[in-house]
Amino acid sequence: MVIKTATMPTKYKLIILFLSGLFIAGCSKKDKDYEKYLTGEEIVYPGIISNVSFRAGDRRVQLKWNPSPDPSITKYMIYWNNRRDSTLVTATTHKPADTVKILISGLSDYVYSFTIHSLDNEGNISIPLLVNNVKVYGPVYRGGLLNRPYNAANPFVLNANGSVQLNFNTPDTINIATQIRYTNTSAQVKDTILLPGNNSMVLTDFKFGTTVQYRSSYIPVSTALDTFYATAYSDFPAIKRFEDVTAQYILNPGNPFQRGDAGTGKWGVPKNWLYNTNMLNQNSNTAGGWSWDGNPSGVIHFESQDWSGPGITNGKIYQTVTLPAGEYKASFYSDGGGGSFINGNLVVAAGNTLPDIDQLTNVLGLVHWDQNNVGGTHELSFTLSNATTVAIGWVVSTGSTTWDHINSITLKHLQ
Repeated sequence: MVIKTATMPTKYKLIILFLSGLFIAGCSKKDKDYEKYLTGEEIVYPGIISNVSFRAGDRRVQLKWNPSPDPSITKYMIYWNNRRDSTLVTATTHKPADTVKILISGLSDYVYSFTIHSLDNEGNISIPLLVNNVKVYGPVYRGGLLNRPYNAANPFVLNANGSVQLNFNTPDTINIATQIRYTNTSAQVKDTILLPGNNSMVLTDFKFGTTVQYRSSYIPVSTALDTFYATAYSDFPAIKRFEDVTAQYILNPGNPFQRGDAGTGKWGVPKNWLYNTNMLNQNSNTAGGWSWDGNPSGVIHFESQDWSGPGITNGKIYQTVTLPAGEYKASFYSDGGGGSFINGNLVVAAGNTLPDIDQLTNVLGLVHWDQNNVGGTHELSFTLSNATTVAIGWVVSTGSTTWDHINSITLKHLQ
């Protein structure tokens, strides 16, 4: 059996070839259609920067990045505030290992977004690089800062060597330092720094009676560009201590007391001190109130007449002085005494004399002792609201066979 292959009539072959030619011609024409829209220039995007970071500060921000290696870049354009503000920066390097830092000032307390473009010398602009959530600080932030609090329960300690220790509470973690401003003993204003890791500071040369002020500084974040200070100094609690003003106001304050008469025997009268005749109970009532007893020799001395004779009744030894307003402490030291009876009183009274021993209820200050607690230091306190003339001294009555030494007197003023 012979099998024949069917063949396409010639006319159909011709039709197919004709249609194929039209299709090819049509495709070739479409491939070229876009050319009429081109201007002969390609769109060029310069390289973008990398590793962008920022440091926010006081109404300013620092932007930092590594430059693109694209050598055609000549400038960087930075936009912010919804592209209403901008700055143009010249590109000085194309080494990716270098760092470019740009400072933008004149900002506000606000959260900003920045857009950065690279530009080449042909005016081509890169795709945008966004830097969002840039918090900038300023007066609003500063207005909320408070100075580091001092230790209210124990603000300062007066040391025996004359220095003063200032005590503060533990600060906030963003505290950088606290500046301490004070006046030293040479009347110079000095500044010193308390670091956040320390809760106290010792001033070795503080002038008592002057003011201590302090102001703290902070950073809002660890990467902050600037340090912020509290808007004003705060006053530290008044640091006062009682200053010895004995030499200013008291004549012949003792240790030893000087003799005020021309005698050479044991008994005399104290120099520069006033006394009433009740004190003159020795040497046939010509002396009393001072003796060469004591160590060092020379004390104010209350003693019964000829030791076993009558005691002193309402004896007074005192000085008159005008003191400025303030708080005071007066004290005396006794190396001893004893006997049958002592009614001793250190008194400060307004006016030019001391009241009698039975009129001591209305005085500025008083400390009492008796035969059971003669020795040691006895102290009183008093306050003057205005400059006042006062009498300061002793009013004493004793019994027979009684003695009492006063070695020195001290006057201190709170400053």
